[in-house]
Amino acid sequence: MIFSDTVRYALIALSYLALNRDRLVKVEEIAKVHKIPKPFLAKVMHELSKRGLVYSVKGPRGGFTLTKEPDEITIWDVIKVFGEEYRYQMCLLHAHKCSEFNDNPCVVHDKWEELKSTIVNFFKNTSILDLTGIEERQFQEAKKL
Repeated sequence: MIFSDTVRYALIALSYLALNRDRLVKVEEIAKVHKIPKPFLAKVMHELSKRGLVYSVKGPRGGFTLTKEPDEITIWDVIKVFGEEYRYQMCLLHAHKCSEFNDNPCVVHDKWEELKSTIVNFFKNTSILDLTGIEERQFQEAKKL
């Protein structure tokens, strides 16, 4: 898997919030719609709030909303919030960063560096707004059932 569950759930929640910009959304709603464990999602949302990507309102009428426009938040921003950029610096064959093997790189180093660069550029250039298309399709399919 290319993302941890934490990052994946954050991306799902942010795209859900992007589609529901007109209201505050509760963790329970996102968890139910996407079959995500509520306690885990609550921790994810708390961290997103602490880092300024979502705004949190407490209380019975509370919930979450985005602090920025969905096209201003990238997948890479979310990866950085959870400190997971290191995943895209690791050697394919060894349990260390590629930079630790500069003098003696592994046999696939050059190809892997090229692919990692492409992946990171994709993350940096793909916004939450881009992900809402997937969210909208899932919502439309669920309505048909």
